Amino acid sequence: MAIVPVALAVLLGLFRADRAVRSLEPCHTALLSSLLLFGAGGIIGFMIQGSDVRVPAHYHGSIVGITLALMGLTYALLPRLGFGAPLSRMAAWQPIVYGTGQLMHITGLVWSGGYGVQRKVAGAEQVLRSGSEVAGMALMGAGGLVAVIGGLIFAVVVLRALRAGQA
Repeated sequence: MAIVPVALAVLLGLFRADRAVRSLEPCHTALLSSLLLFGAGGIIGFMIQGSDVRVPAHYHGSIVGITLALMGLTYALLPRLGFGAPLSRMAAWQPIVYGTGQLMHITGLVWSGGYGVQRKVAGAEQVLRSGSEVAGMALMGAGGLVAVIGGLIFAVVVLRALRAGQA
């Protein structure tokens, strides 16, 4: 239970930070996105009953929450390692795009899992019987696409910072 006071202190510090600084800080958006996604993954863990697609929704939320935190750490470490600082608008929006895509992804999985869509099956074997099941899986796929775009933005931002440090 020692993690609860630490998490509350981090959240309080985030909301007390100067708004002008927060809005342009990629580390800030990465941390907020990370906390939101990790928390969603944890809550989904309590909803698991059986072996449906809520299981991968749980671990995608939790693991990608950690991935977002590491992306923010990368943004913080680049200038300290002699590379350029990723302070562009693209860097500030990247964690939001990536996190939103993953949130859509896990929401679609939870939605479909509520209808009993099984995990580890694909295509016709999924036996999507209703429009709601298809809509949930479509949301999952659209979210995956948005997350991939967010991942590509991360690669572009980091590569630009690496090149800026070589000059």
